[in-house]
Amino acid sequence: KLIVFSDSHGKTDNMRRIMRMHADAYAFLHLGDGAPSFLSLCRETSLAGFAVKGNCDFFTGDFPLEKSMVLTFDGVKLFLTHGDDYGVNFSTTRLALAAKEADCNIALYGHTHVGEETYLPPLDESDKPLYIMNPGSTDKPRDNKASYGIIEIKNGQILTSIAKV
Repeated sequence: KLIVFSDSHGKTDNMRRIMRMHADAYAFLHLGDGAPSFLSLCRETSLAGFAVKGNCDFFTGDFPLEKSMVLTFDGVKLFLTHGDDYGVNFSTTRLALAAKEADCNIALYGHTHVGEETYLPPLDESDKPLYIMNPGSTDKPRDNKASYGIIEIKNGQILTSIAKV
């Protein structure tokens, strides 16, 4: 199980509570705008955490952050980005293309502060499906629904969901 946060903007109370609730998770992911405080929280709790830089992560301290990264868990590849470089305010098309180009099964993004899930079936026999998820924001939702994401991977099967804070 992976827990996905985004757009916490330095607030850690909700993330801390969620991390305690899901202490059995394999790893915690943050999609930017609050990534340094998230990584500090991971260090403090000794929980595994990975993060990318958001457009508001100006001061990253001891945590050099990339704008995107690819991680693999149980044979499933995830593309992580904040999303601003891919125009996600308007469409996830560029994000989906980047994730497919990186041969990923899941594309994760933030930036919009609104939780969303999309499933793109394979286009043909040589293609594979793509799951796209924005976990929303743990502290500053734009849809009045503070949320985070849950990804469960078992034997190559993928289940994504968005949970309320």
